[in-house]
Amino acid sequence: MGEAFGLIIVRPLGLILLAIFKAVGSYGLAVILFALLVKLICIPLAIKGKKSMLAMSALNAELQQLQKKYANNRVKLNDEMQKLYDKHGVNPMSGCLPQFIPLPIMMGLYYAVQQPLKFMMGFSDEVIAKLANEVGVDIATAGYYGQITIAEKLGDMFQSAGNVWPEAITKITDGMGELLNIDFHFLGLNLAQTPSITDPGFIWIIPILSGATAFLSSYVMQKMQNMPSNAAAGQMKMLNLLMPLMSLYFGFILPGAIGIYWIFNNVFSCVQEIILTKYLRGKREKKEAEEAARIEAAKEAKRIANREAQRQQSLEAKKKKGDK
Repeated sequence: MGEAFGLIIVRPLGLILLAIFKAVGSYGLAVILFALLVKLICIPLAIKGKKSMLAMSALNAELQQLQKKYANNRVKLNDEMQKLYDKHGVNPMSGCLPQFIPLPIMMGLYYAVQQPLKFMMGFSDEVIAKLANEVGVDIATAGYYGQITIAEKLGDMFQSAGNVWPEAITKITDGMGELLNIDFHFLGLNLAQTPSITDPGFIWIIPILSGATAFLSSYVMQKMQNMPSNAAAGQMKMLNLLMPLMSLYFGFILPGAIGIYWIFNNVFSCVQEIILTKYLRGKREKKEAEEAARIEAAKEAKRIANREAQRQQSLEAKKKKGDK
């Protein structure tokens, strides 16, 4: 991981996660609220993507006509489809972008979870090395989750000392960062643990739910969007098939905290999809109904004006005939 990515992306995410954790006192709940916060921040982009998808659905009839007309000329079909999109100001791929946004955030959260001493508490590598030595962890051989192991052992020391930090630990960390006792357990699961496909256990519930909720999210999206049958829709459907498999895979190679984040990201996505679709579709239908009513009113006004003009002409004709 580059220093710039750590400084610009991971550290701010770690601070946000830390702030939520300090507010609620539960690591698992903090991860869930973090996922909700990300979803709320991304709502403007989600609305833009949803509007584009609804606009695509409105063009479905015209797109099908183009597909029939240019069934044997793929190049011409793509050109005409692009002209249709440009005419109505539609970007067929803008609806896919909101699905990719959680991925870099998940990467940043991964490092914040993997290295809580550095990215949540703000300790330097030197301080972390001293803490590792104090709790008996060989940082050089501890592997990817060495900092989690150190944090867990620090938590054990904190509890053993009567919920206070031993003097040796405070001497190392005083003024160097914000030392906190993080309990990684949530609903009987150790969120610092990475589920192993070769070691079945209750923690398997995390990758299983991750894949299941991703499938549910894809299903809800397809049902709500009423996608037109074109190349962009095919790409979207392929993406919706891949997401559950990716979620299941991530669930088995990343710490449980990332799986919890992904599960609730999927759940919040389902709720957001249903609410935004109903709201924006209702708003669009209301606008179309008002426009249709305006056009009909204009036609009626024109008909009334024509009848009045004909009546005036008839009166003038009768008057002229009477004068004669």
